[in-house]
Amino acid sequence: MNLLERAHDKEFWAEVRVSDTYKKHREFLLAMWDKHCQSDDIEALRYSDFKLFWTTGDRKIYEAQYFSKRHRLEYSAFLALIYPEEEKYINKAMDLIYAICDEYTWCLPAHQRVLEVNNNCRVDLFASETGYHLSEILTLLGDRLDPLIKNRIMAETERRIVIPYSSVSNYGWWENGTSNWTAVCTGSVAGMMMHLYPEKAKELIPRFEASMRRFLSGFGDDGICFEGCGYWGYGFGFFTLYADLIKKFTDGEIDWWKLDKVKTVATFLQKMFLSENSSVSFADGGGRLTYSPWLLHYLKNKYPSDVLVYDPKYGGNGSGKFAYHLRQFIWYDKDIYDNPAPHNTPLECYFDQSQWFVKKTESYGFAAKGGCNAEHHNHNDVGSFIFAKNGRQVLMDIGSGIYTRQYFAADTRYTILETSSRGHSVPIVDGALQFYGKDAAAKNTTFENGVFSTDIAGAYKCEGLDSIKRSFAFTNDTVTLTDEFVYSGAGEIVDRIVTLFEPKVDGCTVTVEDVTVTFDPALCDVSVNSEIRERKDTCYFIDFKLKPGVRKFTCTIK
Repeated sequence: MNLLERAHDKEFWAEVRVSDTYKKHREFLLAMWDKHCQSDDIEALRYSDFKLFWTTGDRKIYEAQYFSKRHRLEYSAFLALIYPEEEKYINKAMDLIYAICDEYTWCLPAHQRVLEVNNNCRVDLFASETGYHLSEILTLLGDRLDPLIKNRIMAETERRIVIPYSSVSNYGWWENGTSNWTAVCTGSVAGMMMHLYPEKAKELIPRFEASMRRFLSGFGDDGICFEGCGYWGYGFGFFTLYADLIKKFTDGEIDWWKLDKVKTVATFLQKMFLSENSSVSFADGGGRLTYSPWLLHYLKNKYPSDVLVYDPKYGGNGSGKFAYHLRQFIWYDKDIYDNPAPHNTPLECYFDQSQWFVKKTESYGFAAKGGCNAEHHNHNDVGSFIFAKNGRQVLMDIGSGIYTRQYFAADTRYTILETSSRGHSVPIVDGALQFYGKDAAAKNTTFENGVFSTDIAGAYKCEGLDSIKRSFAFTNDTVTLTDEFVYSGAGEIVDRIVTLFEPKVDGCTVTVEDVTVTFDPALCDVSVNSEIRERKDTCYFIDFKLKPGVRKFTCTIK
């Protein structure tokens, strides 16, 4: 059964080799080969690096080596397809496969749980991905791989993925979950089995399908991905790979693309662009979007009148994920690439279930949220907002911190600037920051008569605080923020705005780059404070301290 379409056709790869359509793809792969693959050194992963996660919390050192192998395998395997007469590419691919099959575990230390127990068959995001990518490499290069390499792929995928997964009726939290893990792990396990173990895959279809239904249930009917734009691309990207394969595998019997909710989720990303590719970065998101062209081209062809694909300069290349990069070739649509949607199209979206609001005019991009402080990849950020202009966030959600053990540990996560409400543009009342949990929630969130408003007092544990009605009103050039406090205490009220650019205060105006914030100095005093992030840059806090007895703050942002 051909599940990979024209990727099996040698004539297709001959076209890739010479066509201008694929010139950038070739140039990227060749440049990466020259930079990363010329050396004969393929170092074994070191135990001393593996255990750092448990001793210092560091993830970077081990993961850099782990992913480097997979990047190099990606480049080598594609160049072996494009230039089959060049034996150096297929030979390098086999060396890398051999080394990957030698690894103690395909699971990352951060997902391994405990150091002391010998558990080298644990299925996590990247163990499942490794099996899946190897399965597609074997499917496409199998007749050119040495018998031992082919046999090692089969033996290791069975030992590390098939047996651990199929020997239990349910693999646990990610199989039952609703986050990107559910889609990535399920999609990878299912994809690998459809390629290499089709009879086993047929038996397990009900289980795969149940997991993917749970994944989709993690989105509201409004299509919002609480985890952020990057995790939408990751989770929904693997959902898309799965949905495409399972439809072919079942001769069209299973067709996820008929569901209205799938179509709604497919249009999420296009609503997150605020100014050029500056984007909404709630939760562990990033302030800039780099989309996967293969994914949006595929979705555009599924829903031509609903999906928008913006400028290809905002698209990315492969990222150590062979299956992703393969679709960059086989799902690439030159017509979509050459005819992008204008990125400055005005937009106004209120997502009532998720309590997100996004607005884009010719002058600015804006986003704000209500919600609660118990979402996937949660930050304590009920009521926070973003103001973007001229291609960048200026008044910011600073996005994710550095991923370490401490960043995800329950007892330390909300001491970190990026996840704490002290690193978000929200009030501080009597020194109280927002707390974590489902009860830390906004209420009375609405978008009516052009005003987005929400009461965020529920996110604070502060005696005497009954209400913080936060509202945003809009013109084509300005956003006016108003906070009204019902507070019987005597503690200090501070309205905070966060940025990574140094603010300048002049009378009733704070200037941040090309953005101005105008306020009434009769009602508050303004100060600028700062904190050095772990990323070594400076985060600035514009703190408007309300004068005694004042219970209303307003400012206009332009």
